Amino acid sequence: MTVEGGKTFDLDLLIQQIGPFGKFQLINYLLICIPIALTAMYTLTFVFTAGDLEYRCRIPGCDSDNTNLQAPFRDFTIPKDGDKFSMCQKFHHVPNATIEDQCQADLFDRTRLEDCSEFVYQDDETTILSEWDLGCSEEWKLSLVGTINNIGQFVCLPLTGYFSDRFGRRTAFILGNLFAAAFGLIRSFSTNYIMFIIFEFLEPALSAGVYSAGFILGMELVGPERRVLGAFFINVFYALGEALLGLLAMLTRDWRLLMRVAYVPTFIFLIYRWLIPESARWLLNMNRTRDAAKIIDSAAKMNKSPLTPEARKMLDNVLNAEPVVEEKDGKLREKEPEAKEYNLLLAFKSKTLVLRMINCSYCWIAVCFVFYGMSMNSVSVAGDKYVNFIMNCLIEIPGAGLCCLLMDRIGRRMMLCISLILSGAACIGFIFLTGDVPEAVHITVFLIGKFNISMSFITIYVYTAELFPTELRHSLLAACSMFGRLGSIVAPFTPLLGKYVEPLPMILFATMAISSGIFIMFAPETLNKTLPDTLKEAEDIGK
Repeated sequence: MTVEGGKTFDLDLLIQQIGPFGKFQLINYLLICIPIALTAMYTLTFVFTAGDLEYRCRIPGCDSDNTNLQAPFRDFTIPKDGDKFSMCQKFHHVPNATIEDQCQADLFDRTRLEDCSEFVYQDDETTILSEWDLGCSEEWKLSLVGTINNIGQFVCLPLTGYFSDRFGRRTAFILGNLFAAAFGLIRSFSTNYIMFIIFEFLEPALSAGVYSAGFILGMELVGPERRVLGAFFINVFYALGEALLGLLAMLTRDWRLLMRVAYVPTFIFLIYRWLIPESARWLLNMNRTRDAAKIIDSAAKMNKSPLTPEARKMLDNVLNAEPVVEEKDGKLREKEPEAKEYNLLLAFKSKTLVLRMINCSYCWIAVCFVFYGMSMNSVSVAGDKYVNFIMNCLIEIPGAGLCCLLMDRIGRRMMLCISLILSGAACIGFIFLTGDVPEAVHITVFLIGKFNISMSFITIYVYTAELFPTELRHSLLAACSMFGRLGSIVAPFTPLLGKYVEPLPMILFATMAISSGIFIMFAPETLNKTLPDTLKEAEDIGK
């Protein structure tokens, strides 16, 4: 990057001089990771707010206000569906006005069935299912909640990408957190299903870019050899945030209380305007060289890095340069640097970048579909649903650790290929586990699939961010991620599909994972490459 007077401001050189991952970058990453942990909860709250519950028909004459699910009169009032009592039908009741007790076996005609009009739900947990009586014929409304959430993300990601590339990563990061807190809290006071659905859309539609904005904000200030370490930190906190959601759901067992506990702390991130710096690389790309130099100078001091004379002179030339002034409103003021023109269409004029976007987008669809689909299906695997969900989230941490070790050795592309194919293979293996197989084996094979798709999720973020130029990085990353949401939009319906054809979700997961693992091998490798700042530099990757 050239500054006034023809002198070069080499950001990549300066980052190596201050240390690719020193104390300054570590503190920056940790501050970014805290809201990202909460973001993880918001992405999956619908697993519990719109979670399935056990329920059965309410039997007039038998049920009272405090009757539980396991009432003994089920034997003669409700038909059996296999080895379980039906959730949606009951035997026809033939009332007898001459007797007081209407709950007798001979008053129920076992040859006539009726659909339920009222339900009794388990009394140790509250979700919108029991709140608004969404059993049986309206159960599809539970799956719709997750889909609406992901449609909101689909809308938000390209808007956040544009906003971040135009107005700054930090600004997009902070605003996203504030929108999440406001709309999430309002949603907890929903008075009906329609209001709940509206805010289920609005909250992610204005806040879903927090993760990608934070990811890029942290990554643009570290050296190439430490990008994976930064991704490791972010994904560990993301997994902890997901697991924290499971723990809070276990402790609260009430969807309104769960949302209030999860969303209220997010308001504190307004102070991040003064706690974390803007991306120096973005500032430099926007011709705000002095602001970028101030951040590098602060990092050098905190990291106690001895700069070479060349690097020190480079910084001082920018920091000590006389500001250009202009007359405005009758007063002399420092002239604002002219921002570079934002032109997303340039990327679509490049055949190379378009082909990469198509390949990456398909990979994103597969990763999101399998990752979120397995998270949602984890609560229906044999065992305690809260423990299964927490284990399903925590397995991402060793996945992130192994990914961090391997990605810098075998490369991003090969890492994606192997992890996707292994995840698909685990899904195929899960299909062939019969009911006679121990519960622990079911859970282990399921977690192997989630372990590998977690590595894919980490890698695809790093890989996509390294493929595209600084001037359009967040926009193109957001575009690929937006297409990925097509996978997560469909994912909430996979538990419903499993009720009709039990192995179907795993068949779909395996098909998408294995095919995308093969296709990604046609993209270039980005291992140890400096981040491209221009379209030309991005096109030259792999040549």
